[in-house]
Amino acid sequence: MAKSDGSSTIACPFHALEFDQTGSTVLPGSNKATKSLLKPLELIIQGDLIWSYGGVAPKVPIPNVLNEFTADYEFAGVAGECSVKTDLLSMLLNMHDYNHQNETHRPLFEIERIDFKRFIDQRLHSHAYYDMPRAQPKWQDLLKNPALLGMPKVIRAHLENYFPAIVIFHGEAPIGTIKQCHIFVPEFETHTRTYVLAYGRFKNPVFRLLKNNVLKFAATVVEQDADILGKLYADSPQHIKLNNEVGMDWVRRNFANFSEMTNSRS
Repeated sequence: MAKSDGSSTIACPFHALEFDQTGSTVLPGSNKATKSLLKPLELIIQGDLIWSYGGVAPKVPIPNVLNEFTADYEFAGVAGECSVKTDLLSMLLNMHDYNHQNETHRPLFEIERIDFKRFIDQRLHSHAYYDMPRAQPKWQDLLKNPALLGMPKVIRAHLENYFPAIVIFHGEAPIGTIKQCHIFVPEFETHTRTYVLAYGRFKNPVFRLLKNNVLKFAATVVEQDADILGKLYADSPQHIKLNNEVGMDWVRRNFANFSEMTNSRS
């Protein structure tokens, strides 16, 4: 809520109490501000993005890659923001399981198989490249989602990963270049908040009309992942080693050795 002096407050939706930047409020019938209830967080402003380490000493720097997107790509919007009932490690293992698209996301993209190409391990930063040939969509699917017409016959995926919180999908489609930035924030031990920042560089102004469909795609991917994570026993011992689990191995190694790896950076 903006004030005439240029300051602003946040209003409680339950009692309508207005809190200033220090976390103080003035109780009804009183002209005296309460004690501060919060310690203001240090905010890091980078272009259009605002970051905070939540008062915790940073272990890794904020990747500059998102600033590059804001400069060179059109921001399509935010999609798939939700709290998933799973721990951060399980969420990351799911995102880096390069086999799960073959079934979890098959109904959305009609994926026939996964052709894994290569994985580049740069400690807390990595790249994964793989192709996903698609079946021809049915006309009923096209009527429900016309954006399928803008999907390539083979999805050539490039995932760029910044441990532990960011996975970026770089994709090319007939409508243009798509960047989907999946961000993960641990809320507490058993819940992880996730959302997607979508960017695009569209080949034709007409294709901008499809950016809402791009957001729907991203939201559906998050919904499907949240659904499968809610059904599977993520902590169950693994009895079968599949191909293309190099990304999951990367996550496990970094998760187990994060403090040691970040200390070695300094």
